[in-house]
Amino acid sequence: MLDKTSFTSRLLELARASTPGLTEVKDDPVAADLREAGLTSIAAVRLMLEIEAAFDIAIPDGDLTPENFANVASIERLVLRLKAA
Repeated sequence: MLDKTSFTSRLLELARASTPGLTEVKDDPVAADLREAGLTSIAAVRLMLEIEAAFDIAIPDGDLTPENFANVASIERLVLRLKAA
């Protein structure tokens, strides 16, 4: 597993590829609302698949919620929980 900084950086990299406005966020991009930054439903599915591949996890259907994909911080919590299981 990546260290905390690398882990967060990798998630941000994946999120930025799917969320065009995230690169323009002035405040903390980890806490930025991904929907407000332009994450569409189709991009969210693509992001989910990229996260699964990058971190060798399977995200259960029950975890595919707006809350878990609200921002990079919530995605980070989800991935850490799934990696620990």
